[in-house]
Amino acid sequence: MKMIKIKELRNKFGLWYLTFITFLGIYLRLWWINNIPTKPIYDFETYQEIATNIFNHLGHSFRGEPIAFQGMGYPMALGFIYRLVGNNDLYTAKMFNVVLSILTLILVFFILIKLTHRRFIVYTAYTFAALLPNFIAYNNVISTEVFITFILIAALFLQLYTFDPRIRYPLLGALIGVAALTKPFFLAYPVVIAVAVWLKEKDIKKTVILFATVFLCMALTVAPWTYRNYQKFGRFIPVSYNSGYVFYVNNNANNTTGAWMPLSEIYASPELKAKMDAILNHGARSEKLAHELEVIFKPEAKKWIQENPWEFTKLGLLRLNATFFSGAWDIEAWTANEFKEKQDWWTEIEYLRSANAFRALTDFIINVLSAFGFMYVLLNVKNILWGLFKKDETLNDLITIPTLNIAFFIAIYFVFEGQARYNFPVLFFLILAMSVTLDMMKSSLYNESSR
Repeated sequence: MKMIKIKELRNKFGLWYLTFITFLGIYLRLWWINNIPTKPIYDFETYQEIATNIFNHLGHSFRGEPIAFQGMGYPMALGFIYRLVGNNDLYTAKMFNVVLSILTLILVFFILIKLTHRRFIVYTAYTFAALLPNFIAYNNVISTEVFITFILIAALFLQLYTFDPRIRYPLLGALIGVAALTKPFFLAYPVVIAVAVWLKEKDIKKTVILFATVFLCMALTVAPWTYRNYQKFGRFIPVSYNSGYVFYVNNNANNTTGAWMPLSEIYASPELKAKMDAILNHGARSEKLAHELEVIFKPEAKKWIQENPWEFTKLGLLRLNATFFSGAWDIEAWTANEFKEKQDWWTEIEYLRSANAFRALTDFIINVLSAFGFMYVLLNVKNILWGLFKKDETLNDLITIPTLNIAFFIAIYFVFEGQARYNFPVLFFLILAMSVTLDMMKSSLYNESSR
């Protein structure tokens, strides 16, 4: 009886703890958007303009012209939210983020209890998901981060909860389609799902049916937008036309950081420079509207990489460092860029001291999470590769889900572009990798000390 009571007490504590953490996480999200001023800049300003045009029934346009420079998923969704609410106020967009963030938390809880019965893993991972500064602060930004993370977590939920596949597989495909319409590299994500299923169940028929269904439903979800692009731009553009642009800007002879650089600074032969000037009308036309740049940039990027594989590798490593090991400078830059000027809480010295202390803490958290994530991938890559070809070698979800997803994003960012905010959709998988590793270390130490 004593053991039963202790178990009941633990269950009660767990329920109260998770409830408290959930409401604290929601409160902090609301507090941040209500008290930390920021303004949309760069891509975020573009998202707001496109969403506003959709709200005003002007279509998916920018500066009066059709656009497909970025994925349409987020600005289209935001534009329809603006229509539903009846205004295009930035606060509406931030509240949309908070709602998505809360729904993500709910899904995270169900994912964790499906993945494991280990309380330490569930409590640790959920606490980080609820209270991680990035997950709180980005509700303040008119950007894709909260939106794409919700879509990805919802897709993970559908992967793990195995109800009627006639409903589940098409839903999963449609969700991946929405993800691809937001971030085009998700067009490759059905491969990740199929590999995870194969490693777990080693059922070739089920894996093929799942992959084919998810890929087909993803393609059907993306197809109307692809057709729209063909009508507007006269060529096949599945989602966006910035892949060649991003590819070459981040992979050219003048790039020394692996990051974005202005077109005026990239390497361009006289022939390429002449084509660029003609397309951009010598600077009079926005790069975001110049869909023709993709056609001339993509071959140049491929050529440079083929001729300079070692230099490309250096840039790839720099991109991974910028994404996963440059701390959390993005929180201040994107989610609180007006706070310093508008706050009246502290003197300038007090503000700088507090801001630097907060930056030190958030840098530490992100770097630790990334270190655990990369270590987790390195430790499990052999098991993954072995499991792909060994018929009787199965792997559980706690190994495949974090490893495959972290590796997927590493591969994408290594090739294309890296910066601190791009780690956002990977953070849950880094948290999961850290929680599992710490649980293993704790169990190992406990067993060692009890001998």
